[in-house]
Amino acid sequence: MSYEVLARKWRPQQFQDVVGQEHVVQTLSRAIQIGRVAHAYLFVGPRGTGKTTTARLLAKALNCMNRGENGEPCDTCGSCREIVAGNSLDVIEIDGASNNNVEQIRDLRDNVRYAPTRGPFKVYIIDEVHMLSTGAFNALLKTLEEPPAHAKFLLATTDVHKVPATILSRCQRFDLRRIGLKEMVGRLKEIARAEKWTISEEALLAIARGAEGGLRDAESALDQIIAFKGEKIEETDVLSVFGLVSWTTLDQLATAILQGDAAAVLEMVAELDESGRDLQRLVQELLAHFRNLLVWKHAPGLAETFDLTSAQLDGLKAQAQLADGEKLLRVVEILTDAANQARFALSRRTVVEVALLKAVRAASVVSLDELIARLQEGAAGGDAPTSPAAMHPSSAQQVAEPTAVHAPKRKLKKMAKAAVLGSESALSVLQQRWPAVLAAMAEAAQMAAPYLKEARPLRVEDGHVVLGFDPEFAPHMKQVDTSRTRAALERAIGHELQQPMSIRFVLEDCPRVEVNSDCQCHPVATPAPRAGESPSTMKKDLENDPIIQKTLAFFDAEIIDKR
Repeated sequence: MSYEVLARKWRPQQFQDVVGQEHVVQTLSRAIQIGRVAHAYLFVGPRGTGKTTTARLLAKALNCMNRGENGEPCDTCGSCREIVAGNSLDVIEIDGASNNNVEQIRDLRDNVRYAPTRGPFKVYIIDEVHMLSTGAFNALLKTLEEPPAHAKFLLATTDVHKVPATILSRCQRFDLRRIGLKEMVGRLKEIARAEKWTISEEALLAIARGAEGGLRDAESALDQIIAFKGEKIEETDVLSVFGLVSWTTLDQLATAILQGDAAAVLEMVAELDESGRDLQRLVQELLAHFRNLLVWKHAPGLAETFDLTSAQLDGLKAQAQLADGEKLLRVVEILTDAANQARFALSRRTVVEVALLKAVRAASVVSLDELIARLQEGAAGGDAPTSPAAMHPSSAQQVAEPTAVHAPKRKLKKMAKAAVLGSESALSVLQQRWPAVLAAMAEAAQMAAPYLKEARPLRVEDGHVVLGFDPEFAPHMKQVDTSRTRAALERAIGHELQQPMSIRFVLEDCPRVEVNSDCQCHPVATPAPRAGESPSTMKKDLENDPIIQKTLAFFDAEIIDKR
């Protein structure tokens, strides 16, 4: 007798044997018991989740002669045996990929009128129904909506978006979800126990991780590993055959990223690549790991939804203390981009190494908000500012904006200085973020954006932002003074200042004159120093300010000019 693969040998024969699809099984069983079985069902889901199996179980239960009270087929009557063997005349399975012409669907429509030979129903199972042609779908419409009383249609597809809405509206739809890690491991344990194989818990977890939610893939992988190694399997055997990375290695790599240890990260990537591990799969699993960390950081109650063992979950909770949510979010964004790039890259190792180095930097840098808070704490307490090395032991003097854009040193000094001196000044914030406002306008108002490059924020007063144009560019001011440009500019400025703002355009030589005004006044003079105070005195007073002194000491900087 020829060998039968595990996926076929262990195909569920009862509703209770279906793994991870309780919502589908319960609905179908209940419909059979109360006699409310619809004439058409559509099973949707990823590969290997039980779509065709569920359709066959429903067909077998409908035609079973000795059905149980809960709707389960008996598996002993003639109809059940014929359906299991695949030679029942009342259950017709059609492959939508190879029988997708309109003529073949017309034959089905003509044959559906004939009564079943043995059971009460004639069941048509159309697998991969999305492969039917447009003409075939149209030929099926009327029959699918009003079939004979003895006909049932069970459709299965992995690409439901390709199925016409006219077909979807005539079916009851069931979405089969990916099978969870714990459920899959339980099923594999059951198979191993029945086959008298010795497989470690870690090996089963590795197989389940590699299957990505498809039980059929997991059973095929188990079949392959048994053929390779024999009836005693360890985790290393699974990892070497399928190029997977162990959970321990994944945990160590994530810890090195969060601790900012770039050397350790590169060494681990080199070791994994030389041992034949799939680096694209490594990035995907790292992405899933950091996603779990991010979710745990913001919503610990969702930890029960993670496909992790209790020991792995405890390690995840401890690891989440190494970084805040903002840094984890930046790491997730970097790994998401790397996962997309790795699929098409000629050198996946280079893509992975660069992405992980970016993740190391994103996870270890000190944000500008943290830096300002520490400076303000130091100024309030009278102590010297904390050094960057003390802020993070593995990322001395690494400072970044919250947007993960690492500014040059001189620019960062100016930003931090402005934030310390005027953290409550909306004008200071807007002047710093003006390039971002111009970038937003380049997308929202492309025609007006070039003219706005000549404008600059002058004042913020009473819910208004005053934007000034040099008199040389007075015509530009008229070009941007339209309702659409004003609305877009107010949205962009409001986004940066976190409050609604209206705008006014003025000429810098005459700050009180708006668009279309005729003003002949002279340029406004620069405000004079206070009585008895010279510019040199003002600069000297600024240098003696305690906050300025602490900022200068922190950045090892000096005051060049005061404006």
